[in-house]
Amino acid sequence: MRIGLIFNPSAQGDKARHLRKQLDEIQDECALLPTEGPGHAEDLAEQAVEDGFELIVAAGGDGTVQEVSNGIVRHPEGLERVKMSVLPLGTVNVMARELHIPLDFESAWRVIRRGYSDYIDLPWMEFQLDGQVVKRCFPALAGAGLDARACEQVEWETKKRSGQFAYLMAGLQTLREDLPAFSVKTPEKTIERADLVMFGNGHMYGGPFDIFPHADLQDGKVDAIVAERVTGWRFAEYAQAVLTGSLPGLSGVHYLQSDTYELCPLEDQRVPIQLDGDTMGQLPGKIS
Repeated sequence: MRIGLIFNPSAQGDKARHLRKQLDEIQDECALLPTEGPGHAEDLAEQAVEDGFELIVAAGGDGTVQEVSNGIVRHPEGLERVKMSVLPLGTVNVMARELHIPLDFESAWRVIRRGYSDYIDLPWMEFQLDGQVVKRCFPALAGAGLDARACEQVEWETKKRSGQFAYLMAGLQTLREDLPAFSVKTPEKTIERADLVMFGNGHMYGGPFDIFPHADLQDGKVDAIVAERVTGWRFAEYAQAVLTGSLPGLSGVHYLQSDTYELCPLEDQRVPIQLDGDTMGQLPGKIS
């Protein structure tokens, strides 16, 4: 089986040197495909499909997984020609956790080399970026409103130092802002006003937190949690609900499952969106 492994070679420090040593040890088992900058993983993945690789490995965090996925689907026959796996090297690694891939390098590589594969759903979001309509897939998660604004606030150094708690702190900071609201519509239900929506392909969101208890990677649906109004004085309540998996039970919070969503700003203001932890553009948008 021909394996192409896409990774970011630009990291510095002892951890990066250790990773390079690990990659050197497996280079006889795969082709190492280093990225040269943001977005390059997509180009490498698309070319890897064209070059006849049978398995493409995204070595990195959820952002890398998303880039590689979008590169694969850019090729007209990408989803038919290749399999994809994850070598988790990121801060949170939601997709690897969902797929039960070990978080240490050696164990993860052994799992990848076994060659077991299965199908999962691949959600898409259509949104606005620089005045254009853009459509991208997101293997693990997405969000709009307060959630996406918090992702914008997270600084790289803080993320590396504090991990998933950097997002919680950014969320607390974002609660002080007056964010524009939006509506969420599915064929089954309409929520006229919301400050926050979180979408999950699987159970987890932003770490090992079981946010979507009814999610299934193979049910043809995207699960969503919609909060009508998010206020600072309820932050402790929100945080406890995230940690205990009881967020859907809070007042003003809705749990939805659908194969189609429409998101529309209520005013002519920017409502940001994020895909797999990376901010991308703004509403209006559609999930499919």
